[in-house]
Amino acid sequence: MKQKTILKINKVQTRNTFGIVINKCCASCAHKDLTRAVTLRRCMKHRKEVRTIEVCKLWAMSQQLRMAGSTQGCVKRREYLMLLAAERETETLAEQAGRPVKPKSIAHIRALFEREHGSIYVDL
Repeated sequence: MKQKTILKINKVQTRNTFGIVINKCCASCAHKDLTRAVTLRRCMKHRKEVRTIEVCKLWAMSQQLRMAGSTQGCVKRREYLMLLAAERETETLAEQAGRPVKPKSIAHIRALFEREHGSIYVDL
């Protein structure tokens, strides 16, 4: 019979300004960036891949989680999300090839998209 190793994690939680409980981990951090693998994230501060459950001293609550519980939610356009993923993939491949890379900020990528395609949000 195979044994499974169970990873126990000390859950550290906090609340946003609307009272929503947020787990402190890479998945809720403002410095995370998604990779193609669902189980991995890329830390933009440490510039390395991290697991979703990791947490470090640089943790900061993401903008989306800061706004969770407010009535200001919007749905982002698929085209914008695909552009963002492509930009991050290009940066990751360049870094893996040994080329120096300065990651583009979300604000910069958003401005590029808005200049060519309009709002990043779906009209509901």
